Amino acid sequence: MVEIQEENDRRGGNGPVEHLHRAEHDLEQALEKSREAACDVVNAEAEVEKAIEEIEHPRQFKVKVLYNGVDKTFEVRPEETVKHLLDQAISAFGAANPHTLSLYKDGTELVDGQTLKEAGVKPEDQLLLRPSKMKGG
Repeated sequence: MVEIQEENDRRGGNGPVEHLHRAEHDLEQALEKSREAACDVVNAEAEVEKAIEEIEHPRQFKVKVLYNGVDKTFEVRPEETVKHLLDQAISAFGAANPHTLSLYKDGTELVDGQTLKEAGVKPEDQLLLRPSKMKGG
């Protein structure tokens, strides 16, 4: 009881009833802050999920293509075809005999008709532009 009285004196209150009112007010403020924090947590979790989705399934990303010791960076989308990137690379490098060239990833020739996603091309991959094993010259 002495503690309550000391708290009332410290707060300038008129006794236990005033102390109760102040405590209830403090509780309401704390609960409101708690609700705001919970809302902030939900929003932050949604942003994290969105960021993870963008990392795992980017709409646009960069890949490097290496040709004759020179590399160039290209911005691509997963739904683009290998042929589209191949054409861009041939144009950017000014490569001779373009009809005989293909893109390679990890030593494997990529199929022109596949999308980059189907071909397993991912952000920051380095592809090689070199003569095809399949295309005739």
